[in-house]
Amino acid sequence: MVRGFRSFHPIILLLYYLFAMAALMLYQHPMFLALATVAILLMNFMLDGGLELRKWRAMILIMAVLTLVLTPFFNQRGNHLLFYLFEKQVYLEAIWQGVMISLTLVCILTLFLTFNLVITPDKFVFLFSKIMPQWALLTMLSLRFVPLLRKRLLEIGDVQSIKGFSLKTGSVKGRAQSGMLFLQTLLTWSLEESIQTADSMTARGYGLGKRSKYQPYYMKKRDWLAFAFLLVSGSLVLFGWWLGDGVLTLLPVLEPVWLSGREWLYWILFFMMIGFPIWTEGKEMVKWKFLRRIG
Repeated sequence: MVRGFRSFHPIILLLYYLFAMAALMLYQHPMFLALATVAILLMNFMLDGGLELRKWRAMILIMAVLTLVLTPFFNQRGNHLLFYLFEKQVYLEAIWQGVMISLTLVCILTLFLTFNLVITPDKFVFLFSKIMPQWALLTMLSLRFVPLLRKRLLEIGDVQSIKGFSLKTGSVKGRAQSGMLFLQTLLTWSLEESIQTADSMTARGYGLGKRSKYQPYYMKKRDWLAFAFLLVSGSLVLFGWWLGDGVLTLLPVLEPVWLSGREWLYWILFFMMIGFPIWTEGKEMVKWKFLRRIG
């Protein structure tokens, strides 16, 4: 029986993502964010082997690099002038700010990639259907919409390339016409399926009464232990931010980047909370390899 991170109760999973997102937004320190980046990337590789991350790595990398490069050009405040670039002053404070924004961006986008892997449609509906049933359904369909369109566009491109239509070869006018043909086919396909989905939901009586079938989730002992751990560690991490730890002050005086004092304690607590999926998944991986070896 697999008892990794995804097997926890949906409330535990949602609590982890809420605390993780809050910590990533509040803790603006290079050492905290660098640790979070490594932990979340490792989490992605442990959940699906980095398959989903490979699809979006180019976009994430481009956005992070652009943020890192452009921030010193827009932030012209600081006390440590390093050099001039294109008649623009580049300050050390601006570079550190660019590093922190880039790492935050990478962490949040990479964390969102695991959301669809962990919070399945059944879990999402279980969490929000009783409170906001229509909103839960619309949100679930929206989360499914973008990857579905991407998959369909690739399928349409494969079929049209056999017929001689391509977006990569030919004149600009020919590629534009092929692109419009791709979008027309994609739009028609999506509208037809949406009509079929609506007819199917109407035929099944959706919205006429209470939901008659769903997958129930029950809190077990390990769920309560995980709930207590996340609640305590998350609260301590937020308390550390309230005390001013984990935030690099840039102005009026640039603080040392290296941690000192109690910041090391909150650095460890920060890692324990962010790395909670690594512990749960890693334990199951070790157990699985051990059972295969003795079997």
